[in-house]
Parts: sequence; C-alpha cells; structure tokens
Amino acid sequence: MPDSTSDARPSGPADLDYRGVRRLTGVEEWIWYLVAGISYITLGIWHKWLLNWFVGPVWLIAIVVIGPWFTDRLRLTGRSEHEGPDDR
Repeated sequence: MPDSTSDARPSGPADLDYRGVRRLTGVEEWIWYLVAGISYITLGIWHKWLLNWFVGPVWLIAIVVIGPWFTDRLRLTGRSEHEGPDDR
C-alpha cells in the first residue's frame, strides 16, 4: 500500500499543477499569447519606449502569467478554482 505522503501528484482536480494553480488549455494559452502580442504592438505604436528587447519579452510573460490569474480571481473565465474537468 503506497504512502499518501510519497505521492507526487496533488490530490484534487486534474487541471491543477503542483502548486495548485489551474493549467491553461492549449487554445486558452494561444489566446493569451495573442492578447499579449496584439496589446504590445498596439501600445508600441504610441509609446516607442516599449519597443525594445527587454520590455517585449517581459510584457509577453507578464500578460500570459498575470492575465489568467487575474481573470480567475475576477471569475471572468466561468470556472471556479476547485472545479475539475468532470465537475462541469
């Protein structure tokens, strides 16, 4: 009988990673990358200081990491934090 403390997978919904954070689906991840790219290009048209090799990657990572977290906190995605794929 395996010990429950030695189990590497977290107990709970299958769409959570090891930190207990919801994972993005493939389509959802691509949507966030598109939002990041379009917003970066749009803001770069008026604010030229954004268009450099440091701000661009930081912008992309920040939108893709903070955006889903923020929308989950506002519950804009329609999912609760503890809802699994079988609970819908």
